[in-house]
Amino acid sequence: MDEKEAAKAEENFNKETNQDSSAPVQKDMKHLDFVTSLVVMAVVIWVAVMSSGYYNKSHAAFYASPGFMPTIIAGVLFLLGLYLMIQSVNKSSLRQLIGRIRTTLPRGLRSVRFRNTVAGLVFFALYIYVLFRYLPFWLSSVILLFLCFMYLKAAKPVKSAVIAILNVAGIVLLFQVVFRVPLP
Repeated sequence: MDEKEAAKAEENFNKETNQDSSAPVQKDMKHLDFVTSLVVMAVVIWVAVMSSGYYNKSHAAFYASPGFMPTIIAGVLFLLGLYLMIQSVNKSSLRQLIGRIRTTLPRGLRSVRFRNTVAGLVFFALYIYVLFRYLPFWLSSVILLFLCFMYLKAAKPVKSAVIAILNVAGIVLLFQVVFRVPLP
């Protein structure tokens, strides 16, 4: 990729990462389709491996095992990821796609969106593997919502706490009391 193309790609990426999420998406984002297809196919392979473990542990026929449906869904998603990859490579060369990824990846890893995404994943991992394991559902959910509000600076601490408590209370009231669905 020459310097003009690299400068243009960086300028487009700057516009893309600084825009509001509700704004229209840039048209020249084929490299993101390629990256998305790679991520989808990697996740699908992981799901297929996990599903085969369910099948092996169940000692049942494959079509009757708990791993059957995830394997079917993973197969379809793999084909869709492959289709997306083929489309992105057909629209521009593989060399151009990799060049654009090399140009935009370091900047993307430093972007606010990426940082917020990683923080959200950390919060949900904390929720699933720590809070939910040792605290009741309602308390762990209130803590999660409060942490998210505080990280995103959505409101002041007292207002965030009140909103988190009311939201979880509403969910518990609706599902456990009205619909009589047991919550974890």
